[in-house]
Amino acid sequence: MSQNVSDDDLIEVETRVGNNTFHAGTRIPERPTDDSLRPKDREQHTVPPDSLLWKYMGDPFVLAAVGQRAAIIENMWPQLGQGVSDHSVLVSRGDFKSLRERAANTLKTIGGVVYATPEQATKFGIQVRNFHKSIKGEMPNGRRYHALDAETFYWAHVTFFELIYRASELGVIDLTRDEKEQIFEESKHWWSMYGVDDRAQPETYADYEKYIAHVKEHDLIDMGIAQYTAGSAKTADYFVRAMPKKYQRVAKLASPAVAAMLRITTMGHFEPELLERLRLSEYWTKKDRRRYRRLIKALRFGRIVSTRLRLPVEMRYMSFAAKAFRREGLNPDDITLESARRALAEARASYTSEAGLIEVIEVADAAPDGATCAKCERTLTDCIDCAGSGVVDGDPCDVCHGAQRGCPVHHADWRTPAVVA
Repeated sequence: MSQNVSDDDLIEVETRVGNNTFHAGTRIPERPTDDSLRPKDREQHTVPPDSLLWKYMGDPFVLAAVGQRAAIIENMWPQLGQGVSDHSVLVSRGDFKSLRERAANTLKTIGGVVYATPEQATKFGIQVRNFHKSIKGEMPNGRRYHALDAETFYWAHVTFFELIYRASELGVIDLTRDEKEQIFEESKHWWSMYGVDDRAQPETYADYEKYIAHVKEHDLIDMGIAQYTAGSAKTADYFVRAMPKKYQRVAKLASPAVAAMLRITTMGHFEPELLERLRLSEYWTKKDRRRYRRLIKALRFGRIVSTRLRLPVEMRYMSFAAKAFRREGLNPDDITLESARRALAEARASYTSEAGLIEVIEVADAAPDGATCAKCERTLTDCIDCAGSGVVDGDPCDVCHGAQRGCPVHHADWRTPAVVA
């Protein structure tokens, strides 16, 4: 028996919110909560060095195959897309410096949380989480969003390790089902480093397969910010505009070749249904498909050859991964499913007995009145999490680190200027 049910999530007419546009027929569920965990409620479990995540997350052949995939499918999630639209300097400024800052933040997320020492990784994880504290706002139909809503932040996490699975589907690497299951189990450790509720995280890899299929079919939408992110698939104009003015003339001359490369690396990794949803199918020509197949073959061949030649890790891995392998005295070629399983089992056994790692908060001196953030020059404000007291539940606040005030964006990390390599 059918019955009429009001659908408060449905956008009935095209709606613009800030720099973003939602199309009629889109559904926007309510995801407004900050699901951060207090120190006493969280356990941070680092990703073991001898893991498949270490083997593949810093592999440039894997990353090259999927181009901007993580950014695009992240911005197809309504709340994340709106957060980028409202708060990202990449949208508001769109210059070369902003691109570099975004790249640096991405590398910090992977290099700092996955490949750093346990002591550093616990701090990086909470820093990444706290950076998203202020990313919240309004959506159509009176809905609100928060970047740290468990469902929303978990999808942002998925967009990173999902790249490995997609690279395998494309043929750059070969993963067995057992290896995919292992990577998923390792991803749980990565997720724990952020100190956010894990209720959105699937229990098993089989559950994850159902989750990812559901997200792709029902949750990822076409909207203004998604089109903006995927814009390089259509033109090299953004590439030209992002360049410093003194290089823009040269960039214009190079733009046809750049546009061709951006088009295949932006669209080639997409499943047909996502290409169609983003209205990019008409731009994805037979010639582009042939070029992308050649790129995938070249990446696969390059990876195989560099591995067989036993080239130094500095020549085969991103710098943050190469440094970590050197630090641990580990050769990534020696990481196997069996060694990864053993490392994860040993790590979990130690966490069972020691209750996991918890970030040790170094209590800071109270921030002076009128101080500004060395990174963004914003004036410090009273910390919202502790209401300016510096203490939560009798413990130092893990957002302002007891300083009572902090940057609205960078929080306790306001003293150190931004460094972009």
